[in-house]
Amino acid sequence: MTEKMNSKWLSLATTPILGQAPRHLSNLVNMERFPRPWLIYLTLVFLSGCVVVDPQDEPNEAASKINVQLGIGYLQQNNMVLASEKLKKALRQDPESASAHNAYAILQDRLAQTEKAEEHYKIATELDPDNSQAANNYGAFLCRNNREAESEAYFLQALKNPLYSTPEFAYTNAALCLIRIKEVERARVYLRKALAAKNDFPIAVFSMAELFYDDQNFKDAKRYIDRFHLVAKPTASSLWLSIRTERQLGNNLAVEELAGRLQKDFPDSDEYKSWLALN
Repeated sequence: MTEKMNSKWLSLATTPILGQAPRHLSNLVNMERFPRPWLIYLTLVFLSGCVVVDPQDEPNEAASKINVQLGIGYLQQNNMVLASEKLKKALRQDPESASAHNAYAILQDRLAQTEKAEEHYKIATELDPDNSQAANNYGAFLCRNNREAESEAYFLQALKNPLYSTPEFAYTNAALCLIRIKEVERARVYLRKALAAKNDFPIAVFSMAELFYDDQNFKDAKRYIDRFHLVAKPTASSLWLSIRTERQLGNNLAVEELAGRLQKDFPDSDEYKSWLALN
């Protein structure tokens, strides 16, 4: 298993959470350092669709939804003080709001307040078992904290909701978590399901390429990494995987072309340093 599949993928990115998720990937992950799979773990929170205020909502419930939206906006701006203020207010106004607990859990996670984050993730999933974003987030949280065996149930909970608009996230997260504990064949099943849900979902495409490379199935690794480059902007990680794959296949011209792109676009990257070490 490649080391990068199990390293620094625990960072936050900007992706949707409390409403309908945008389908275009540029709204979902930071593509500059993209193939670090854990990037999608804690991300279903920021660029949300609207937390819809129903005309029939009670005043406090409506006010809570507005403050959740405001809190998410401040999270987008990395203004933790105002995000905390708005989300705490939302929780006071409606303690039964799963969306408020979910957003507040993300905030606490970003502040490295692990116990508080877990408390609110758990409350969110208990208050609304159909809140797929909250279930996915809690599963991601558990996996990031080395509780892989517990996390899968929450990814599956997210997928139970037939209205979940981005099942490829939960399937891919489940797969990446299984890769962490070397359950590769089960992970492959989830990646296939992710691609059945969204056949151009780059994180799943790239992960399949890495798994095939690790299996020394270089023809299929090439097929998936080429597919990745059709649906996403090349990154240092994807170019490096492509270089290694083409080398194994003896495609020297392709290797030189890819290495030139790696040098031009990512001259300071670890991947380019690895290429230089080979030569």
